[in-house]
Parts: sequence; structure tokens; C-alpha cells
Amino acid sequence: MKSNSLQKNNYYTINKNASSILLINLQEIIKNYNFLRTKANKSEIGVSIKANAYGLGFKKVCTTLINQGCKTFFVASATEGLETIKIKKNLNVYVLNGNTDKKTTISLIKKGINVVVNNTNQLNDLISISNQINFKAPCAIHIDTGMNRLGFNMNDAEKILKLAKQKLNVSLIMSHLSCSENKLSKMNNLQLRKFLYIKKKFKNHKDLKFSLANSNGILLGKKFHFNLCRPGGLIYGLNLGNLKERSLGNVLTLKAKILQIRLINRGEYVGYGAEYISKKKSLVATLGIGYADGLPRSFSGNVYYKNYKFPIIGNISMDLCTIDISSYDKLQIGDWVEVFGNSVSIEKFARNCDTISYEIASKIGSRVKRVYIDNVEEVN
Repeated sequence: MKSNSLQKNNYYTINKNASSILLINLQEIIKNYNFLRTKANKSEIGVSIKANAYGLGFKKVCTTLINQGCKTFFVASATEGLETIKIKKNLNVYVLNGNTDKKTTISLIKKGINVVVNNTNQLNDLISISNQINFKAPCAIHIDTGMNRLGFNMNDAEKILKLAKQKLNVSLIMSHLSCSENKLSKMNNLQLRKFLYIKKKFKNHKDLKFSLANSNGILLGKKFHFNLCRPGGLIYGLNLGNLKERSLGNVLTLKAKILQIRLINRGEYVGYGAEYISKKKSLVATLGIGYADGLPRSFSGNVYYKNYKFPIIGNISMDLCTIDISSYDKLQIGDWVEVFGNSVSIEKFARNCDTISYEIASKIGSRVKRVYIDNVEEVN
């Protein structure tokens, strides 16, 4: 069978050397950002770009959002923070996991990156380093209100802030909602009441900003917004809640190339373990995507081409998977089929894998070619 010529449209050219591609629609990211910015009213939006912007590529995503006026970004690690500040100077960058070794922490301080202080050990280390270099480290204080993951005990809030403000440059008090995607969860209002109590304790500190809302927290209403909201997944079209799809643009489409097509007979086996046995003569296509690329081995659904869908057959392997294309024998080597995107949302795909869209997006491997739809100028 002859390979199709290189497929094109007005937005991108598929890399002919790639076996799988992730199409990332930057215009939809902009749409989602502006949607959440409107919902947040007068509160600032600071976007989470941790884990390589949830697998999308933080440099391109960050540049896109900077061009929309975003100045504040949240990352998980010091390494992510230092890479982010290279994109543009004078960004407000916060490292959520806090300070680590002395050398790296000094680099964060000197570059004006905010360290989020989560516990007494981090606080003492940051104060010690600040004293040694004679410079008050920019930081935020994370106070736990019910997640029980990171953050100080709220009963220690006043004592912690008093010590921190003497030695450090504290600009933000933050906490994190655990159930914001469920508007009916009692945890939302419980955490809100705790955070309001904390805020009241700090009423004499006029220079402090407060932040509680993550992506879905913004949609819980104005009382959750405070000074700064911290959306992540919804910016990238990853929806854990019940937000109607028309309110958010689809950002991600994952496609895989057909590498080989073969005819197999009834009774033949497909894949590792010989667990799949063909019940009839079938046309089988091999796709250039596997679990090393982020296609979960547990996935047993369909892939799509135009209005046709084709079931995955046999076990997904590290680099490849196989599909039954007997229902449409016009497919050729070099054609691209869709794993998720327009035919099925990443949310539905994730549910079929017994996980969430955040995990699917962030685990898409480096071999998968990121193709950005839209030309975004580099930041000066």
C-alpha cells in the first residue's frame, strides 16, 4: 500500500518523521484563560504551568499567556521556576514545593522567585539562608485548610507569619481546595470558612495578598476568589468538574500514524501474551504509539478516523498498538488516526482508562511531537 503524501492544513504541518503527535491549540488556551479571567472578576489570575504545563510544553504555553497579560505563574519545583524566569524577566513566579538545597535556594532568591514555605523546616532553612546572604527572600506562606498535603497547621498561622515577616519578604498567604470540582462538596465551604478565619487574623497586614481558588474554585463564586486565583487544568481544557463543554475550548488532540497494515486469518493471535484471538479474517493496522508515549496499557477503547471508529486489539506495547480497521479498508500506511480530541474528549478517554485527564496529559511522552496550532510571537 502506498503512503499518503504529507498531510497539511492552514494551521500546521505534521512532522513526517513523527509516529505520534499532540496537537495543541493555542487559541483555545487563550479562550480558556480569558473565560476564567472573566469569571474571576477583579481578582488576578496566576496560571499553574507545573509539570511542563501539564505536558503541553511550558515555554510555548507561558509565552502565549504572557502575551495575554499574565504576569504570575506557579510551578512545582525550583528547576521549573528557574527555567520559567528565563522566558521573561520580572515575572511573578512561585515555587509550590518550597526551597531545597542551599545553592538552588540562593539562585531562586537572587532571581526574585517566590518560594512557597510549607513547613517549619523550610521556614527555618529559608530564614537561615536569607540571613547568610543578608537579603530577605521573597516568599509565600502556605497554610493547610483541609487538604493535609502541604502547608502549616492553621493554628500556627499567626506565629509563623510574625516570624516570617521579620526575616523574609512575605507577599502571599495561600491554601488549596481539595474538592472544588464538586460544587456540592461540604469541603468547599469548610475550607473557605477556615481561610476567612486566617485572613481575619492578618487584617492588620495590609500588604498581604490571599489566594485559595484553583481552576474549579474560580467557578464556585466570588467569595472564593480573594486577591489571586491559581487555575491550571481548565486553562488547558482539562475539566474535572461538570462545566458544560461549550464554555471551554478543546486544546488537545492526540494522533498516531499507521505504520503497517496486514490481513490476518480467523484464529490468529495479536500482541503480547497472545491474549487476543481473531474471530474472523481481519484487517489490522499497527500504530506508532504505545505506553512509553502515554497511551495507558489499560486502554481498551477505540481510535477514530473521520466518522469511523476502530477498536484497539491485543495488548498495548511500549511503542506500538494495533487496531482492527476491517470496517474501513481505505486506510493506508501513513494515515493518521485520532486517539482523543474532536471525536472523543480527553475526559471521556481518561475515564475509559480509569484515571483523570490531568494524568493523561502530563504523561504524554517526549517522543510525541508537540504541534502548536497558531503562530505565537516570541516575547521580547
